[in-house]
Amino acid sequence: MLVPMTVTDFIDRARTVYGDRVGVVDEPDQPAGPLPDLTYAELAALGARQAARLDELGIAVGERVAVVSHNAARMLVSFFGVCGSGRVLVPVNFRLKPDEVRYIVEHSGARVLLVDPEVDAALADVPAEHRVVLGDDDALYAPEGVTPRPWEPDENATATINYTSGTTARPKGVQITHRNIWTNALTFGLHAGVSDRDVYLHTLPMFHANGWGMPFVATGLGVRQVVLRKVDGAEILRRVEQHGVTFMCAAPAVVAAVLEAAQSWEGEVPGRDRVRIIVAGAPPPTKTVAGVEAELGWEFIQIYGLTETSPLLTINRRRTEWDDLPPDERAELLVRAGAPALGVTLSLSPDHEVLARSNVVLEGTGSSPTSPPGRSRTAGSTPGTAGRSATTGT
Repeated sequence: MLVPMTVTDFIDRARTVYGDRVGVVDEPDQPAGPLPDLTYAELAALGARQAARLDELGIAVGERVAVVSHNAARMLVSFFGVCGSGRVLVPVNFRLKPDEVRYIVEHSGARVLLVDPEVDAALADVPAEHRVVLGDDDALYAPEGVTPRPWEPDENATATINYTSGTTARPKGVQITHRNIWTNALTFGLHAGVSDRDVYLHTLPMFHANGWGMPFVATGLGVRQVVLRKVDGAEILRRVEQHGVTFMCAAPAVVAAVLEAAQSWEGEVPGRDRVRIIVAGAPPPTKTVAGVEAELGWEFIQIYGLTETSPLLTINRRRTEWDDLPPDERAELLVRAGAPALGVTLSLSPDHEVLARSNVVLEGTGSSPTSPPGRSRTAGSTPGTAGRSATTGT
């Protein structure tokens, strides 16, 4: 039997198994006010209401909905309200300049633009047929009881279009399918050892490669998700202490901020022997890895990946064979990119680009909403492969 693997599976399981459990704790300092703590049943209901609102706006399956937002519970809902109803979510970096956001919105063909209140004025001239400020919940969600139109699941349909940084040219829209997301979420959850006893802190921007897939991993496994709007080392430690956080994802700069905050923390640093921090973006110094283990007492996990690969390609996690090694020697092993994740095959091209073959590799880099969603592919590319330089990461 072949059952399509879609984003809906994660929220459906959360509602069925963990419906009464608080699943999302919003950032208390959201400019439009936070959503109340959401059970997974309530998260699913909000997603359905967002899908029903898109029905009312005439947004068809496969059409694009762009969102420019800091981390927020309302953005988290959109991963299920938009993608889970067959539309395509376009998460946009809120740090981009208005003309860069305009390019992405226009290039993706987004008919709906959702904007965070903090960037609303700056993006006032970015056009969209329908524009909603996150926090205007009457415009964002249909009334309770309104049922969205059913969507025929298609695992090969595009779920999100994530734009690359565009360092040498205009950003390219990376088409990530439901199958890509599903595979990434399960392999990431497996390698990171995620369970329903975990508490996840959203230190990583949700727009960045769909939060590396953690919104889906955490939801499907009933993990409590704590939203952090802006990165601050001391605030991260406070959230770890307050909510019993057990894991998070971060760039090396965030790790450095936590280590710095720990120097002036009163009392024992929270999370010792409990927190694991998953790091990518650049090779951290060995002293940073050693500091995480010695000063924080947290587990350091290194990964490597690309927006184009959903993103997980490799993972480097402490092995039992390394337990008796000196801390500095173990740290030197942990700063490496690691081994291929389950289902990933890696090689090097003659010009030393990393070549990846896996079910997490992008469908293509097209964006025209007039073409069948999830079916375009970069001209000349090989299905299931992607090449990027070895220095490029998530």
